[in-house]
Amino acid sequence: MAQRLTNAELHTDIKVVQKDMEYLKEGQIKMQSDISMIKQTLLDPNKGTISKVNRNTSFRNKANKALWSIWVVVLGVIAKLIFWN
Repeated sequence: MAQRLTNAELHTDIKVVQKDMEYLKEGQIKMQSDISMIKQTLLDPNKGTISKVNRNTSFRNKANKALWSIWVVVLGVIAKLIFWN
């Protein structure tokens, strides 16, 4: 059969549990601040990673359109030189 704990042992165990809970609370506070920093780094509308990716994608789309326009002009010039002398 299980032995009953004395008041001193219960008090010691309660103190250990309280210290562990304080440690967990401190860890949660640190995690919350880290998560807030990560969210700000990713989602900031001016300097965030998401906005940089969106600007990069927009630039690539515009550059792709410009390159296709240049290729059409180059192919037109080459076709004119070859077929219409």
